[in-house]
Amino acid sequence: MRHSTELSQEHPSPRTAQLACRLAVLALLTLAATASGQEGAPVPAPTPTVAPSAEPLVPNVAYAPGQYAKIEGTIVSRKGDALLVRRQNTQELSVVTLTERTDIESPSGVLNLERKRQDMAKLQAGLFLKIRGHGGDQKELVAERISFHKGALKVTNQISSGQVELKEDQEAMAAKLNMTRDSLSAAKSRANTEFSSVNSRITDIGSYATKYSGTVYFSTGSATLSDEAKMTLDLAVSNNKSLNGSIVALSGFADSRGNPESNQRLSQRRVDAVVAYLTQDQSVPPVKIYNPTGMGTSHPAGDNDTAEGRALNRRVEIKVLVNKGINPSDSSKP
Repeated sequence: MRHSTELSQEHPSPRTAQLACRLAVLALLTLAATASGQEGAPVPAPTPTVAPSAEPLVPNVAYAPGQYAKIEGTIVSRKGDALLVRRQNTQELSVVTLTERTDIESPSGVLNLERKRQDMAKLQAGLFLKIRGHGGDQKELVAERISFHKGALKVTNQISSGQVELKEDQEAMAAKLNMTRDSLSAAKSRANTEFSSVNSRITDIGSYATKYSGTVYFSTGSATLSDEAKMTLDLAVSNNKSLNGSIVALSGFADSRGNPESNQRLSQRRVDAVVAYLTQDQSVPPVKIYNPTGMGTSHPAGDNDTAEGRALNRRVEIKVLVNKGINPSDSSKP
C-alpha cells in the first residue's frame, strides 16, 4: 500500500489507523443523528399532483377577434371557465374560454358513430382534447366545440388518483391481450353489420331527401382548403350532426382551362381534400360519405370564358341527405 511522503514520516501504527477510521465513522453517525433530530421525522417522497387551478394563465398565442382556429392538445391548468392548453408537440400555450354555448362531446356507440354530450366539469388538467372556436376580445380562443375520447378521460382520472400502474406482470399482460383479441373480434363483427346496414340504406338513393347543400371553392390549380372553405364544412357538420340516417354526398369540379385529364385528376383531389377534412377534423364516419367523385369540367356553375365564372367552377358541392323513412318530417324540406 502506497503512502504520501508526509504520512510515511509520521510512521502511524496499524492500530492507530484503525482507531482513526472508527472515530471518523462515529462522527458521521453523530452528525446524521443530530440533523435527524433537528428536522423531525423523515418526510415521505412527494406524490405527483395536478397543478392547482389557481396558477396564473400565461399564454404565448393570441387570437384576433373573430379569427377561426382549432387546437389539439392537453389542458395544462384550469381557472374557472378559462383553460390553459398546450398544443400537441409544441410549446404553444393558448387561453381557451368556455361559455354556455360551448358544445362538449365525446364519440360513443358502435364504431364511435354517435356523439355523447359531456359535462364541463370533466375538463381538467391532463386531458387531451380537440378545440374549435373563434378569437375573443381578450385575444383568447372562445371555444364553440370541444371533443375528447372517453379513453383519454379515463387515463386522466387514473393519473390524478394515482391509480396508473407502471408495471404489470406477464400473466396480467396475457389476460389483457386475450381480452383485446376478443374485443377486436366483436368489433369486427359489429363493423360488418354496420357496413351491411349502411350499404342497405344507400342502395336506394331515391329514398333520401336533401337536408343541406353547400359549396366550397378553390384557387386555380389548387386542392387546398381555405379557411373560408373549412368554416363552410364546419357549419355543415354542426347544423346536421343530430340527423339520424344521414349521409354526405360530394362532387368535385374544375374550370375548363388545361387538358381534360389534368382537370379530372384535380377535381378528384379536391373531393379527397374535403373527405380528409370531414373524417379527420370533424370526425365524420367514412361510412357516411357517399360516393365522393371528381366530375372534371362537367356541369359548370359559371361561364368558363370569364374569371368570375371560372371561380364558380373550381368547387366541391356538398349535400347532406336524410333517409325519408327515418326522418319523415324532413322528406318535404329542400
